[in-house]
Amino acid sequence: MRSIDGLTPGTLSDATQEAIRTYRHDRVCRLMTEHGVPALLTYDPLNIRYITDARNMQVYAMCNDVRYVFLTADGHTILFDWNNTVDFFSDLSTIDEVREAETVAFFAEGATMVGTFESPTLTRWADEIAALLRQHSPDDMRIGVDRISFRSVEALARRGVTVIDGQEVLSKARAVKSADEIAAIRVSVAACHDGFDRMVAAMRPGITEVDMWAQLHQANIEWDGEFINARLMAAGGRTNPWMQEVSLNVIQQGDLVVCDSDMFGPYGYGADISRTWICDAEPTERQRHLYRLSFEQTMGNVDLFRAGTSFKEIESKNMRLPDEYMPQMFSSFAHGIGLGNEWPMIMTVGKSDAKGGYGGGYDGVLEAGMVMCIESYLGEVGGPDGVKLEQQILITEGAPEVMSPFHIHDSWL
Repeated sequence: MRSIDGLTPGTLSDATQEAIRTYRHDRVCRLMTEHGVPALLTYDPLNIRYITDARNMQVYAMCNDVRYVFLTADGHTILFDWNNTVDFFSDLSTIDEVREAETVAFFAEGATMVGTFESPTLTRWADEIAALLRQHSPDDMRIGVDRISFRSVEALARRGVTVIDGQEVLSKARAVKSADEIAAIRVSVAACHDGFDRMVAAMRPGITEVDMWAQLHQANIEWDGEFINARLMAAGGRTNPWMQEVSLNVIQQGDLVVCDSDMFGPYGYGADISRTWICDAEPTERQRHLYRLSFEQTMGNVDLFRAGTSFKEIESKNMRLPDEYMPQMFSSFAHGIGLGNEWPMIMTVGKSDAKGGYGGGYDGVLEAGMVMCIESYLGEVGGPDGVKLEQQILITEGAPEVMSPFHIHDSWL
């Protein structure tokens, strides 16, 4: 079995995994109380995973509303899952009851929901949610949601239920990790390290991008990881502009090869790390220059990320790139990471008003236990290639810790 930094697949004990479940469930309930949210209804599979640790076809559920969780501020938790799966998660301590879900969607109901006030499925769904709220919160018929259709909102309103935002509570709960969660993230980072090792070992003139990228997937699967949420690997001229997806392009000698892992590995936690390599050659002086600037923008700004520092302060102080690189630099400079790319988002200095991306930014304060990714892309408009680096760091009570120090080319600096 492969070992990275003493970590192997299945490293965490059952007791540690149970501690993670308890921490996450209790943290959501505490923030619900603090924010005055009496109940939550969540469809996002990552929020379902966070609250319950019930993993079931998560990627499918990102596109189809087939399972959901009802949670009250005092901790009562009902998982609504697919038929034939209601017995899969009843032993989890985070779940009080498992019920069969009602799938409210055209995909499931077809023409029965077109031009009607309520389809039979929607009626059953809304009746059940309203009854639960009357049972657990009769004096406050509000429910926070993360995503829900307008038909569902209307059906709940007809039953006296007011839908409110639930994303703030869930996002802020997920942002601060326990020590056990951080241990799980270290395993995911180790799996990514293993994947990058395999990619570099496979890199040679004549290999396709997808064949090289497949090594990361294989490592993630062997470490009992979960999914990769983007296809961001490219070589040669396809590295500029960035965001071109991996393809059947054949890698040539001297090509820069760039990968943004976007990997959600063991225990569901993210390893969002970017690296740049070169195929069977030494970099040119221009490529070294891009690499040095990208390294400086990531590693040179790590010390800004200290508990108690505001997002806007980091935005104002992070390194501004030379003008020729600003048009293709991301509007976001850093973001949280956990079971997905998470709040908070911190903007790149000079890019907060850029169209698209993630909007104009917002303020907040870093807390110990947050895990952040600092990313940088360097490539002039029309340039032959580009460089991307991304580091994953842990916010502590003191100096931040770089969790992803591997595969940095010191000789290029």
